[in-house]
Amino acid sequence: MNIHSIETGFFSTDGGAMFGIVPRKVWSSRYPVDNENRCPLAMRILFVDMGNRKVLFDTGVGMKKVSGFASYRFHDLSTPAEELKKLGYQTKDITDVVLSHLHFDHCGGTAVPDENGHLVPTFPNAVYWASERQWEMAKNPSLWEADSFAPEVIKAIEDAGRLRLVKVNSELFSGVRVKLVQGHTDDQLLSYIDTPMGTMVYCGDVIPMTPHIMPLCIAAVDNAAVVSIDEKIPILEEAVEHSQILFFFHDAVTKAVRLKKVNGRISVKEQVIF
Repeated sequence: MNIHSIETGFFSTDGGAMFGIVPRKVWSSRYPVDNENRCPLAMRILFVDMGNRKVLFDTGVGMKKVSGFASYRFHDLSTPAEELKKLGYQTKDITDVVLSHLHFDHCGGTAVPDENGHLVPTFPNAVYWASERQWEMAKNPSLWEADSFAPEVIKAIEDAGRLRLVKVNSELFSGVRVKLVQGHTDDQLLSYIDTPMGTMVYCGDVIPMTPHIMPLCIAAVDNAAVVSIDEKIPILEEAVEHSQILFFFHDAVTKAVRLKKVNGRISVKEQVIF
């Protein structure tokens, strides 16, 4: 098994948006911030070559919607196809794409324009996994989330017959199972991947950055604060108990960690390098 983290680009946003009610004095000791109160965010996806399956977890922002969101200051953007080529892979090699949720920074790279300008699957031979509820919400979003979804890229996957919708906690295939998690958005897929290092948890926006290990630290943009906290705590407890590796999508500083619990408090035990 070969495991690769792939940086698809960076942006920045207000610290309050990312860390909610946690005071800046607390979170800024754990994460960088500039004099405008803006924090750097990664869009780090995961690629796992399992031999018979070659799996991507999320696809980054892509190039389509970036122009309409100048306030995020996107920079150093790259596509999964470009980064996979550096690793010796082609888009046709990918067998599965697991989309944590359908916000554009996580799924924008899912489709690309063809020679006629029509969106087609970036990975033509892949099965694309997403939660059924996310697809319903992307097609009929609430005002709160309307700017976050990228339904056009997912429709391209559906039209190509490559979309598979997940309704319940499932094993997608040997070595990868998903759990539906609420709070940030409805039915986000939290992926558990069996690796030689142990179970790796692709956290998406359930636990987007290291400071979110603090139980009350959630993004102000989450759909439901109480639900986010209640859903996150057992995930953290399980990660401690089973020495799981948490892989962060948005943390611009730290890629992956194992956790520990001392005197009832969960914190980082060690960074995991691969």
